[in-house]
Amino acid sequence: MGEAFDAVVVGAGTSGTYFSWKLSEAGFRCLVLEKEKLDSLGRSIGPFHMEEPAFERFNIPLPQGDELLHRLETITMWSPNGEHRVTARLITLDMDKPAFMKRLRGYAMNSGVEFREETEFLGLVRERGFPAGVRVRGDGGEYEIRCRLLVDASGMRGAVRTGMPSTLWWESDPLEDMDTLVVYMESWKELEGEHNPGINSYLHFQGWYAPSYGEEMIVGVGMPASRDAARKRHRAFASTLPFRGVTAWSTEGRVPYRRPPLSLVDNGIMVMGDAAFMNKPFSGEGVTSGFAACRIAADVAAEALAEDDLTREGLWPYNVRYFRDQGAKFAFLAAFMPAVVSLSPREVDFLYSVPGIFTEEGTVALNLEYEMRSDPVETARAFPVLAGGIASGKLRPASVTRLALMGSVAAKLRRLYEAYPEHPATFASWADRVRPLWRKADRVRHDYFRKLVREWA
Repeated sequence: MGEAFDAVVVGAGTSGTYFSWKLSEAGFRCLVLEKEKLDSLGRSIGPFHMEEPAFERFNIPLPQGDELLHRLETITMWSPNGEHRVTARLITLDMDKPAFMKRLRGYAMNSGVEFREETEFLGLVRERGFPAGVRVRGDGGEYEIRCRLLVDASGMRGAVRTGMPSTLWWESDPLEDMDTLVVYMESWKELEGEHNPGINSYLHFQGWYAPSYGEEMIVGVGMPASRDAARKRHRAFASTLPFRGVTAWSTEGRVPYRRPPLSLVDNGIMVMGDAAFMNKPFSGEGVTSGFAACRIAADVAAEALAEDDLTREGLWPYNVRYFRDQGAKFAFLAAFMPAVVSLSPREVDFLYSVPGIFTEEGTVALNLEYEMRSDPVETARAFPVLAGGIASGKLRPASVTRLALMGSVAAKLRRLYEAYPEHPATFASWADRVRPLWRKADRVRHDYFRKLVREWA
């Protein structure tokens, strides 16, 4: 076929669709390839949540009709023993994921984006070191499509990213199982007992419950690597809840849990969304965090296409703008959160009694701004309480040491990302400083993940 597009996007999930929509609005011809049927997308998830302010931030109209399942007004963080909780006001919209994706796709199509379903990306077509097109398999067999820019939004397996050779600026290593969380969810009907309104989160189990379709309730957990362990952990978590129900349906999937590639671009190529591991380190959710990156990428891509500069240097501002802001915040959280969630239930229960650790303001800031904030006055009050916890055995010295160590590593990572190199020429020296810190963070995370898998095997 003699087709030619400004950009070919691999993957019609939320990131690929949003990026193509925004790039098409800027006047460029976009094609989105999806190996599955478009109407099947999102069906394995069902209900999902987005904070209401995100719709205005990303210029997406609010949901209406059957797409909107519930308007939730609070998020509650619970201690493992259920005796302590922190409730914050945070308007969150509970939506049907397939309906949301269909609506998003409609905006993209109306702007001129073409979607091609049941079409599999097979590989790059290169000319003089730059992508010149893609080879695909779809209706009518195998064929080539010409393009100026190739975008990998294919999900966490990264069909484009992992198919390229590794270079100084491009990491093509595949995602390992130990760098994923298995998310297992059940939707309960015929509920008996009391349940708290809104979204309810349990740090120790990496679990939550929230409204599902109609009167049903979603109960879910995250678990490193293992599907069987995820189901066992779900049963244990469910047994601690103050209500019961009959399972109407269940579903499971995987989300990435590791740092993004150190660079998101190379000559003629960008990567984003789950393919770049942009999920929130404190929840695993990746829709809105992917949108933040896609908005930057679309702006950079539009300028690069207009100037006909699809070089690594021409696309580099995507790296700079993303990593100096959201990427820096996520680097801190990705390094520090495993040390927090690895605390014992008794330790987490104790921390709920310490001033300034779990607060309403901190809960809102974490979910909306991806910041772990604390009040200086409350923090000063917390020190003698923490010391008393160590003396009484409620907080292990080893846990305090690990939190302090990983807090230091996380802070160094954030500072480095906030100073992300302005130009590829200085990237190598920056990466040499970042990689040892990530090795320390990965070691702590993998040790904790392996411990969990053994515990729930």
